[in-house]
Amino acid sequence: MGNEEKLREYLKRVTAELHETRRRLAAAEQRRADPVVVVGMACRYPGDINTPDDLWHLVATGTDAITEFPTNRGWNPDDIYHPTPNTPGKTYTRHGGFLTNADQFDNEFFNISPREALTMDPQQRHLLELTWQALENAGINPHTLTDTPTGVYIGA
Repeated sequence: MGNEEKLREYLKRVTAELHETRRRLAAAEQRRADPVVVVGMACRYPGDINTPDDLWHLVATGTDAITEFPTNRGWNPDDIYHPTPNTPGKTYTRHGGFLTNADQFDNEFFNISPREALTMDPQQRHLLELTWQALENAGINPHTLTDTPTGVYIGA
């Protein structure tokens, strides 16, 4: 093999390595440019919306998610209703946007005592459930996230 042929082979190899280096650099820059990646979602809205698919269906169909006062909250609608607006301690409507099953929470699943679960803010209970659902949606075992730079974005 002559010098010219050796040089040609060397240039082909260097060109291939340069191409691979450029590809790897572009991939590294892309990772650095996208520090936030959504890998799973969960949601809970009035109208029995418990998954992102439920939400998209509600929006696409224009379904009304407003319902009568729920009966599973310990509220007696007749006691809190008054037809005159601004009546202290009363509401002048019998309808609203309410989450279904807000009274249900699997405290044992989250290793929370029944007593503590009763005193927790209902929104905190929902956030625990939604975070778990988002991880399940992403196919991630939550126990593998210990000591990792993982966060949960919550829009409320």
